[in-house]
Amino acid sequence: MSDQDLATSELAQAIDKSNNLQQLWIADESPMPDHLLHQFVEQNVYLASNRYDQVKRAKDRGVRASFNDFDLQHPEQKLWDRIYFRVAKEKAIVHQVINSAADTLRDKGTLWLAGHKKEGTKTYLSKAEDRFGCKAMVKRGRDQLYVGHLDLYQKNLPLPDDDYHDLRLIPMSELESFWSKPGLYGWNKIDKGSQFLADNLEGLNISLAESRILDLGCGYGYLSCKAVELGATMIVATDNCAAAVLACNKNLELLKTQGDFACSADDCADEISRKFDLILCNPPFHAGFSISSELHQRFVRAIHNKLADKGQALVVVNQFLRLQNICEENGLEIVERIRDNQHHFDLYRLQHRR
Repeated sequence: MSDQDLATSELAQAIDKSNNLQQLWIADESPMPDHLLHQFVEQNVYLASNRYDQVKRAKDRGVRASFNDFDLQHPEQKLWDRIYFRVAKEKAIVHQVINSAADTLRDKGTLWLAGHKKEGTKTYLSKAEDRFGCKAMVKRGRDQLYVGHLDLYQKNLPLPDDDYHDLRLIPMSELESFWSKPGLYGWNKIDKGSQFLADNLEGLNISLAESRILDLGCGYGYLSCKAVELGATMIVATDNCAAAVLACNKNLELLKTQGDFACSADDCADEISRKFDLILCNPPFHAGFSISSELHQRFVRAIHNKLADKGQALVVVNQFLRLQNICEENGLEIVERIRDNQHHFDLYRLQHRR
């Protein structure tokens, strides 16, 4: 993984090298370079992440790791000596980690936080001081980077975290409600791009009832549920995020329609061997706080690999993302492009190059 994140790199400098401490690194989607994973092995650092690809990649390199929705409990029911966290984009996640760190660190154990000022890190360090009952030691770096650590002296009142671990039924519009929770992208709204895809699904002359459908990067399951409303009877949904899988399964379970519906954690459907007649996809274009062109490539490659010979894929992206070259490089051709100039989305209908 080539992307370098300054906050992650600086935080890695704080890892204790004595190899005899109980150390936990918490990762969301911010890139972790190979040399950092090697460091985890050398210094016996445990990894917890809500991202399936992060955990799979770490395990492949010999790191002890678990895939979960920010559960900081020690796998052997011990207390941690040190916890490291590069702050996430969502406030509820950061508050959840700070709260849980206070519950899972030993007395005078240390929480390390790193991130930039524009990401709220200075404020998070201040809130962690309130939770931990001590003053943070903070080092400032270039690009307004903050790296700070706190020792646990007393557990004060927890920070508000929107009841992070609880699924809740959210009215997304006047007519629709979905189960969702903090920790997944757009958790409390209907994504405009996904809505644009769903609005066009009925008019594209595709027989949903007879199609094997893959919802690639499903989120809380909006596209899967809309496809079922239009007659779909077989859907496999996948997502890289633990919170998304939890929410999507809940929404699929509550469908009042007979069919074969399931959601599982996967990295761009890598572990699915079957082919699909129809693939629905609203791919992410951020990795951590940065736009990632590698993500576009991986999703398009996955579409090529999972699409049946005569299948079609419907992919919605922001208009500034140009898919033509990526599709050509991966043996796909654009059959049709539908534009939403009001919200700046393009909906592409793809198939294998003939």
